Amino acid sequence: MTAAPVWLSCPPEGSVEGRFDWSRASFLGSLVPMVIANDSRRFVAANPAACLLLRLAEAEIVRLRVDDLTPPENRSHMDALWEAFIRDRVQEGTFELVMPDGARLAVEYSATADVEPGLHLSILMFPPGGRGRDSRASDARPTLTEREREVLGMVASGRGTSWIAAELGVSSSTVETHVRHVLEKLGARNRAHAISLGLQRGEISLDLGSVHPRYWG
Repeated sequence: MTAAPVWLSCPPEGSVEGRFDWSRASFLGSLVPMVIANDSRRFVAANPAACLLLRLAEAEIVRLRVDDLTPPENRSHMDALWEAFIRDRVQEGTFELVMPDGARLAVEYSATADVEPGLHLSILMFPPGGRGRDSRASDARPTLTEREREVLGMVASGRGTSWIAAELGVSSSTVETHVRHVLEKLGARNRAHAISLGLQRGEISLDLGSVHPRYWG
């Protein structure tokens, strides 16, 4: 039995003030589904990619708690699973979500606790067709170079190869080489998986300092 997912998201449109770094702008622009939940397991934001995946508007998602998208047969385990997540700081696996209309959707998730105090981020993906990589082997993998981290951060913000090449003043083929090296070093299946692994291992980070405090409680 897989663990229930832990969710994180970013603030709804208009709720973020001040500096971005790559927080709100990257969150909204990313092609990777991302959500944020607070300590009460209430969703506080979902990016457009997550809204498409969940087939819900962000205004609907932020009215829900993690438990609301958890199948009824698993809800009694949520308190223990959440405590384990907060203690271990990370959690990943596959889970069958239950939509408000009763439909079920299998997703793979990777969650990181306290990306900012009281805010917990989850990246959602469709599960791969084959067996997943054993994440226990990740400790032996090499770290990324500064340029590889920079490229991965831009990928996470939804930037394409041509944009990254122009921004860095390099060729598109050079960007693709950096991306390939990132995938190899992280043991990632694709770009979305690399973003998830990069966040978990501290290679890249999300700056959520601009999230309005009213979404924290």
